[in-house]
Amino acid sequence: MAHVKTLLCLANSKKQGGMCVAGLEIDGRALANWIRPVSSRPSHAVSASEQTLADGSVPHVLDLIRIGLLRHTPSGYQNENWLLDPQVQWERRGRWSYDDVVDAVDRPPTLWANDDSSGGGLHDRVRSRDLTPFDDSLVLVAVDDATVVVRSGWDGKGDVRLRFRYRRARYILRVTDSRYHSRYLARGVGQYGLSAGTLLTVSLAEPWVAEPGGEAYSYKVVAAIIDPEG
Repeated sequence: MAHVKTLLCLANSKKQGGMCVAGLEIDGRALANWIRPVSSRPSHAVSASEQTLADGSVPHVLDLIRIGLLRHTPSGYQNENWLLDPQVQWERRGRWSYDDVVDAVDRPPTLWANDDSSGGGLHDRVRSRDLTPFDDSLVLVAVDDATVVVRSGWDGKGDVRLRFRYRRARYILRVTDSRYHSRYLARGVGQYGLSAGTLLTVSLAEPWVAEPGGEAYSYKVVAAIIDPEG
């Protein structure tokens, strides 16, 4: 039997094989726990058809959406995962503003562990063997000095990252927010400052191995950017 829940959408970002959707459950008039609807496919990604609303659109960040879920399916530190019910069509039930969501900001002491960086990032990944202490993979945080950095990618495609500061630590993370990724990729190589007060949904992705026999890492990604100026 499906659990029908209403979420404040705080991410609808790119993921291999589809999209990664996540948000905070609305319990009465209060915000409750994080929920990440996942599919039963190996990628766990949500397909376009599974998230299409009655009017043919898809959920946007800060939409209130009503969805069907079958059961809680936590996976290690990704405790927020719930198996979605593909038989229940998602519905939009309203929309929040930046001012509405400010009180929902998390204040973790750090964004998980800051012990490792990739070649193009800074403090952007965690070794799989170091994930044991963590029991969450989603946070909404207020950051300082947020700047979108667009570079030429090794594969000929543009590489879009966000450079920012959180609690004195510096980060450079890949942007998977599809709206911001497309918008700034179209602007071309360069650096683009964002507004003071920018909020981010940061997600700790599933472990990934770049090469057979190599070490597995979970990468931190910017799953949503919420700008006070829209």
